[in-house]
Amino acid sequence: MTTFSKQIHRALVAAGAGVLATAMALTPGITFAADAQTNYYSSKQPYPVPSQETTSSYSAAPAGYEPIYTESVDRHGSRGLSSYKYDALLKLMATTAVKENGFKSEQIKNEFLASLDGITAANVKNGYGQLTNLGRDELRGIGQRAYDRNKTLFDQVNANGEQIAFESSGESRATESGDRFKDGLVNESGSALADNVQANEKRPGILYFHKLENPDGTVKQPGDEGYAEAKAYEDWLDAQESDNGQITAHMDFIESLPESKTVANDLLKTIFTDDFISKIGTDDAHIWYNTKDGTKKGEQNCAPGADPAKDADACGEASKKIKTQIDAAEYVYELYITQADMTEENSGTFDFTKYFAGHEQDAEWFAYLLDKDDFYEKGPGFEGHDDSYKNAQVLLDDFFKVIDQRVDGGSTAATFRFGHAETVVPFAALLKLPGSTQQAPDVAQPKSIHDVFNYTDNIYRSDTVGPMAVNVQWDVVARKGTDPKTGKAYTPLVRVLYNEKETALDGAQCVPVAKNSTWYKLSELKRCLKATGYVSTGEDPQIDPNDVPTPNNPDANKPSQYGVDNLSAVTANYADNGAQVKGFDYRQHGPFAIESGRSVKLQGVPDKWTATKTDESNGAQKFTVTSPDGSFSWTYEFSPNAVGAGKDNGTNAAQKTTADVTTTKNAGTPSALSKTGVNVAVVAGALVVMMAVGLCLIVRAMRRD
Repeated sequence: MTTFSKQIHRALVAAGAGVLATAMALTPGITFAADAQTNYYSSKQPYPVPSQETTSSYSAAPAGYEPIYTESVDRHGSRGLSSYKYDALLKLMATTAVKENGFKSEQIKNEFLASLDGITAANVKNGYGQLTNLGRDELRGIGQRAYDRNKTLFDQVNANGEQIAFESSGESRATESGDRFKDGLVNESGSALADNVQANEKRPGILYFHKLENPDGTVKQPGDEGYAEAKAYEDWLDAQESDNGQITAHMDFIESLPESKTVANDLLKTIFTDDFISKIGTDDAHIWYNTKDGTKKGEQNCAPGADPAKDADACGEASKKIKTQIDAAEYVYELYITQADMTEENSGTFDFTKYFAGHEQDAEWFAYLLDKDDFYEKGPGFEGHDDSYKNAQVLLDDFFKVIDQRVDGGSTAATFRFGHAETVVPFAALLKLPGSTQQAPDVAQPKSIHDVFNYTDNIYRSDTVGPMAVNVQWDVVARKGTDPKTGKAYTPLVRVLYNEKETALDGAQCVPVAKNSTWYKLSELKRCLKATGYVSTGEDPQIDPNDVPTPNNPDANKPSQYGVDNLSAVTANYADNGAQVKGFDYRQHGPFAIESGRSVKLQGVPDKWTATKTDESNGAQKFTVTSPDGSFSWTYEFSPNAVGAGKDNGTNAAQKTTADVTTTKNAGTPSALSKTGVNVAVVAGALVVMMAVGLCLIVRAMRRD
């Protein structure tokens, strides 16, 4: 059992006797995703650069498809402290400790004060909240690899004089991240793309959708892009973090666990005396606000040597404070994990790793305490609710919109976006990417560790879900010609990469074009990811493995002379009385709702076309109509269970017949139609339908369980 498993054990027992039985179930066989980490940097984890094995083994697109577009959203790269906050408050507390002889030794006092001064000076020099050199390198590398992965596309972009768009939230670190990505992309192209890349455009509506106030101080107004999402999110979060809020209840429960105070005390004892630690939070003299003198109404506190006119983040927010031992310990942990992002800015003037020497597993608990904030506020959140991440829908819709624009002939061949953890973490939850698929129990007042987010029950970890420079990239390919299954242009395919690794969208139950593939039809992504305004086309999410262009089949990519318009005279009628099936549209696949137990026939099928009917075990009836030369086929599905769109196009076929199809004798052009026909009805048994409905209900219940 890991140390952290033991900590959870202790927390479970301490939570109450009623939880003890559950605690006993924790065995040495349980492992945590975080066990693979050794530093536990949470959301300050530097970017996990993919291995060469990963970047050299991307799957090829299906035969006949060529790249037409690529896009991404990235969190900014590694940065220093976001503002004068943790270092400021710890310096105020340390000043009190000096006066009260609260350090364990003179050496520890000098080292701690020197580290505080050192990290402050390094952030003043670099700029609070700005990228560090590590962060700049992270984004250059991502840009370089984006070019390498899509070299064929970018060669076409250069040859055709097309554009590459860059967008950011407007925050300086996000904008610079885009600039460094651009450097990597252009340099890797040998400067060939220098004239194709566009200036960075501010788009806080899709990249800063967690706040009404934009990074530049302007405020989103009704009707502005992202206003509705930001307003709804702010209102929800305010309610959740009020005294009676559900998030507040979960946060308080986690921080009240005995282990939280124990770990905090263990860390502080490496620096301060027991007497000083015991005084923290007991009176006004031992509560520190981020003001010049540490009092609640003190003057603004700015970092020594900083110019507030040039760096507003160098002045602290007065409402931030140290009120508990946990606050103080968490702030030391914050400096420890930020140090990991400032490797080049640290000339040996600060070292917070020493306070975790021999207490590495305690850092795991601090990572958990920090992860809980991201999980509840912008990650998966509560079971059955999407308030913590649904604001990312505006970004997802933009991903789809720009692909549609490209397919429609747009000259922009790539869009690269740069934002924040508040941008990418909810986006990952919306897409249900790995690590963001599990929610916390929807419990108003938690009573046990299993009522809240915890490392035993949940795989969410900020160091993998939302590290520095975390990114989601989509590569888009298209095929020329007409898809014989739809009678329209081939639907583009999309591949999703998460931190540059091909990623299956299993969490969102998206169906790939083939088994074990990471390519998805654009229409399928719009369905399974719930694109705003999506209307089902009934298209099969999988591609026909036999529809492959080969040297022996040079016409495979050429449009068929037949199409759905040839079926304009087709009607669907009940076999027993000839009444038309309501809602039938020859241009749609269905499923069209029919009355249980009644058979359907088609009329008006063109002469020389073949039509096959399949009666399925669930009561559905499916017709496949194929052109004389076999280059085009169209399916119609009728079901007594049709309550929505996008049914599986596969068949559980029990019986096939051509008798319920009307054909014509007109031998003119391929679009010649007639109106005569015959029909033999096949009536589905009512019992079969009832069994199918019951089975569906059972399966749904099992999925909910």
